[in-house]
Amino acid sequence: MPMFGNASSNTVGDEYGSPIVQETRVENLSSSEGSIPRAIRRNKTRRARQEMESSIQFVAEQNAFAVEERNRRHEEQAKQIQEETDDRNMQRNTSDYTPMSKAYFDRKKREIMVQRELFISDYNPTMADDDDDNYRL
Repeated sequence: MPMFGNASSNTVGDEYGSPIVQETRVENLSSSEGSIPRAIRRNKTRRARQEMESSIQFVAEQNAFAVEERNRRHEEQAKQIQEETDDRNMQRNTSDYTPMSKAYFDRKKREIMVQRELFISDYNPTMADDDDDNYRL
């Protein structure tokens, strides 16, 4: 059902000088035709929201990647520091240490060798391993 509204009104006089109001009527758009601009705005809003959500998700993924990378670097750095410390402990000459200090560092050396899978309880030296006899604990 078409609806009419006033688009403009003009005042003119009749032959006796009395003002006459003339109205121009414009047919309003039907409800489906009037909703087209609203639907376009809704679609644009939906698209903008989706773009924003995907941007946020992208940033979150990048942050997660950066955190993983930073943690990996920290782990590598900690591992390198531990290896350097272990190497120094393995090279330590404990012959002039007190019995308590010597026992501590000898125990540390055994732990390091176990971690590095160098210490095997049924180790049988070969001819090439004769030099290793000085390092058996």
